[in-house]
Amino acid sequence: MTQVKQQPKDESREDYYPPTGTKFPIYLLGTGRCGSTLLQKILNSVDNAMIYGEHGGFLKQIAAAYFLNFEDKMIEKYIMSQNVAGKEIMSVLETLKNPQLWSAWTNWYNRETVRNNFRDFIESFFNPIFLEQKMHWGFKEIRYGLDDRVPEMLADLYPDGRFVFIVRHPVDVVASKISARASDGIEADAHTWVAQNTYFLDFFRSNRERSSIVCYEELISNNSQQLSQLFDWLGFSLSDRQKNIIETTKPRYRGRPQPAKLTRDEVKSIHKITQEIRKELGYS
Repeated sequence: MTQVKQQPKDESREDYYPPTGTKFPIYLLGTGRCGSTLLQKILNSVDNAMIYGEHGGFLKQIAAAYFLNFEDKMIEKYIMSQNVAGKEIMSVLETLKNPQLWSAWTNWYNRETVRNNFRDFIESFFNPIFLEQKMHWGFKEIRYGLDDRVPEMLADLYPDGRFVFIVRHPVDVVASKISARASDGIEADAHTWVAQNTYFLDFFRSNRERSSIVCYEELISNNSQQLSQLFDWLGFSLSDRQKNIIETTKPRYRGRPQPAKLTRDEVKSIHKITQEIRKELGYS
């Protein structure tokens, strides 16, 4: 059991637990081969939830553009501080059309319109109006938490959003990557595991009211209290539907390659690289 599991419900902190009928997005993040697809299936078994699959991590570039609007000194000086969105649109147009006026940085938007536009962009992919919209929409992705600020952007855009991080023992992750032909090399995989899970753990500690860490090994156990705690925290009702998904998708490797068998030295190398964060997550 991971040491950073979701805490028991504290009635004095009602903000941890959304009231019934509250609408919020859910973002499911983890490393490759960590069990994120299983948890995605479990969340999608809830009638009012739609968690889309991976998308290649393209929000990395979107997050960089998002924060550029708030952190670039020139944008701050000439656009955001001018609050041009509060002016009559005609004054903006007149400035742009008058060659006698300085128009190099004239724009119509401000901080709030930037946020609104980025929300619209994200939801056009993950909560489109032409599909059936749900109370809880989102995605799962294994490519964030390395050299990006995507969770930070999503947290800023959606203060009520929920972040679910799923973790798995690094030896099993590396072995599964090798068998799936998705490995960058044992040491590289171990370092990636450390980098992503360090990011997830730091984010969790800074955002405990809106994030949860799920342990894959606990999730697939026969008596998973962690799944019950997760559903309680999300305001979902747990039923046999979710338990059946876990049971029918447990690894049996029929017709599929089994996880690679690592040598003792390879396991020792993984343990050495991942030692600190592995122990923080409660793994031996």
